[in-house]
Amino acid sequence: MDKRHGTHLLAVALACAIWGGSVIGTKLSYDSLAPMSLGLLRFSLASVLFFALLAPRHQLTPPPARDLVPIAASGLLGTTLYFAAENYGASLASGATSSLVIGSFPAMTLVLECLADRTVPRPRTALDIAVSFAGVCALALGDAAGDGSSELAGIVILMLGGLCWGVYNLMMRSLAGRHSPLVITAWQTLFGALGFVPLALLEGAPLRPLSMTALASLAYLVVFCTVAGFSLYNYGFEALSATVVSSLVNLTPVVGLVLSALVLGEHIGMLQLVGGAVVVAGILLSSMPEAS
Repeated sequence: MDKRHGTHLLAVALACAIWGGSVIGTKLSYDSLAPMSLGLLRFSLASVLFFALLAPRHQLTPPPARDLVPIAASGLLGTTLYFAAENYGASLASGATSSLVIGSFPAMTLVLECLADRTVPRPRTALDIAVSFAGVCALALGDAAGDGSSELAGIVILMLGGLCWGVYNLMMRSLAGRHSPLVITAWQTLFGALGFVPLALLEGAPLRPLSMTALASLAYLVVFCTVAGFSLYNYGFEALSATVVSSLVNLTPVVGLVLSALVLGEHIGMLQLVGGAVVVAGILLSSMPEAS
C-alpha cells in the first residue's frame, strides 16, 4: 500500500469513526434542543463554516442554475429529510438500536441502485441485503414484543430516513465531478439548513438556554460530524474506489454501539444483541471481498 493510498484510507476510516458518535451527540443535545431545532442549528452553523472554508479559495460564487437546482434538491433530501428522520427517530429509539439500524442503510442503497440500474445483485450482495434487513426486523419485532412502542416507531422513522439517504446517493452520481466536493457539500448544507426552517417552526419548541452538555454535543455534531466528517470522507474519494469507501462505512454502527453503552450507559438486552448480531453479520459480509 503506497503512502497516498494509506492517507486516504485513514481519512475515510476516521470520518466513519466520527460518525459513529453522531447518534450519541444527537441524543445528548436533546438536553436543551428539540429534534428539528437541533437540525436547523446544526446545519446553519455548519454551512457558515463550509463557506468560511470556501472564501480563501474564491469559490463563493453559486454554481450555474443547471447544477444548483439538483444540488438544492439533494441537499433537501440528504440533509433536511434524512437528518430530520435521524434526529426524530433517535429521540424515540435507543442509541444502540439507532446505530444498528443506520448500519443497514448501505444495503438499502444497494437495493435502490439495482432498481435504478435494472440490474440483479450478485448472490453474496443479495445475502448481505437479506441479512441486514433480517437484523432490523429482529430489532423491531423484539421492541414490539416488549414495552417498546416508541422504540418501534423510532426504527420505522430511521428506515424512512435510510430511504431518503439511498435516493440521495443516486442523485449524487449525476453531480459528482461537476464541482469540487467542498463546493457541492457547502451548498447542499445551506439548502438543507433552509429546509429545517419550516420544520423547526412547526415543531414550535420553546427556546431554552443551551446546557454545557448540549453545547458540547452540538459542537461535536457541527465541527466533527458535519464539517470534518464530510471533508475527510470526500477527500478519500480522490484515491479510493466506492467499494473500499463503502466497506469503511461499516465502522460507523460498531463505534455507535460501543459508545451507546459507554457514554449513554444503555443496557444492551438479549433481543438487541440478537438483532444487532444479525445486522453486524450483514455488515461483515459486505466488507468481505467477493470471489471473481
